[in-house]
Amino acid sequence: MSVSPDRISQPGFPTLTHVWVAAAFTVILVRALAWPIPPNDFWWQLAYGRWIVENGEIPRVDHFSFTQAGQPHFDQPWLAQVALYGVYRLGEAGLSLLVLAGLLVAAYGPLLRLCAGRTGNLKLSAGLMLVSLPVAMTNWSVRSQMLALPLFVATMTVLSRWRLGPGAETKQVGRSGGRASGNNLWLLPIIMVLWVNLHGSFVLGGVLIGTTFVVEAASKLLRRRSADDSGSAGLGEDARLRSLLLWGGITAAAMLVNPRGPDIFRYVFGLLGNPAIGTIVTEWAPPTTESIVGRIFFGYAILLALAASFGSRPDPVDTVLAVVFFWLALSGERHIIWFAIVSLPLLVTQFASFPLFEGGAPTRGKRAVNAGLLTVMLAAVLLVLPPIKTAIPFGPALQPLIAPATPIRAVAAHRVSVSPPERLFHTEAAGSYLMWAAPESKVFVDVRVLLYPYAQLSDYRWLSAGIMADSLLDHYGIDGLLLDNERQANLLEWARESDEWLMRYQDSLSSYLVKRQGLAE
Repeated sequence: MSVSPDRISQPGFPTLTHVWVAAAFTVILVRALAWPIPPNDFWWQLAYGRWIVENGEIPRVDHFSFTQAGQPHFDQPWLAQVALYGVYRLGEAGLSLLVLAGLLVAAYGPLLRLCAGRTGNLKLSAGLMLVSLPVAMTNWSVRSQMLALPLFVATMTVLSRWRLGPGAETKQVGRSGGRASGNNLWLLPIIMVLWVNLHGSFVLGGVLIGTTFVVEAASKLLRRRSADDSGSAGLGEDARLRSLLLWGGITAAAMLVNPRGPDIFRYVFGLLGNPAIGTIVTEWAPPTTESIVGRIFFGYAILLALAASFGSRPDPVDTVLAVVFFWLALSGERHIIWFAIVSLPLLVTQFASFPLFEGGAPTRGKRAVNAGLLTVMLAAVLLVLPPIKTAIPFGPALQPLIAPATPIRAVAAHRVSVSPPERLFHTEAAGSYLMWAAPESKVFVDVRVLLYPYAQLSDYRWLSAGIMADSLLDHYGIDGLLLDNERQANLLEWARESDEWLMRYQDSLSSYLVKRQGLAE
């Protein structure tokens, strides 16, 4: 059975289908534009982008810390850093948020089209995409990872068209052994050349291709053993698999098209095998039911498992991909976003097989009600647009463009102080902002976890907790403290009680102290 593309079109605007699609993209846009930019990854990537532009080369050693100055550092997402820096120079935080929204639409738009093409049911696809968004949105922020999302979905789309044909060809076509024309595999290496210079998740493109090939090859062997598979069909299957193997090999070679060549894999495996990442950076830690993120993730996984169990026989490739990326998500919250995206076609096709959702014909509803809902959603998006939000007197107070946790004023106080300290201790997030806003002040630590030895990161944790403060501050020669009042409350209390430290600036979020010894009052 095939579904005509006309089934996806919805005459008689506005219908309930339009409302569902608009609701999904309203959530995407409001979440992208209303939430302020967190300090962790954004600023250090801007700092690197600025350094690359000003120096005309990609840094190979650390130029930003005093603890690891001159040590080798692999800057893999250099192209994303240059792009993010260029955007910020043009329109600062406001334009950066708009670009984030655009990247999300560029990822979820084709993903919705892919799911609707697989089922012929646009309303169901939009509704289930809306269900999946909370699973992924905790990873949405302005950073290099966001530039990889459209490339991830593009790879999924190319592979889906290769397997099932373009447009609205359904899974039944694939199971019969026949294939409609849809071979755009030549796009895969082009996507990879861009991806490998934008973000370390480029390896997931290889996972998508490799998993698809292995499962399709296994399915071909099973079909050949059945009486239903003719010899000519088998030969056609061989040619198709050889085509994927060829373009998959070219795509693997395209991974080497980066400034460091094969060293890119050492970087990726070093990142995945670093013992400090899960303990220092919370988003690299495995999801648990103790957090909201973990509960949403596991709830979605249960829904997917139930749909796969009680719906029609699930597509083998969709199923294996969901399992592989579920396993990846179990290793760290950072990876949940990939599972939420790759599993959506499986969730939609399974729900589409339930009698309640069969057909996918337009549901008109009442036009006036539909138009009213669309108007409300449009108004919500307009109100969170940075140019409009910043023009409203109370807009920035409710949702600023930059997260309040960013120590903007404390860093400004540090820069204008007389004889500012040369060795600051701070959070890794503050280190990211210091790299951008005060490049003359070298940092103790930041979110580039691979750069710093595990022993130093352990010392960072102890010192942040106020444990062995005297000895650790002396060991690293710290003469300034830029502290997070909440996260480093114990160290702040210790410094207040000490006669060696003088408070130079404090607000509700940050405190800036300098060592009295040698201080010119």
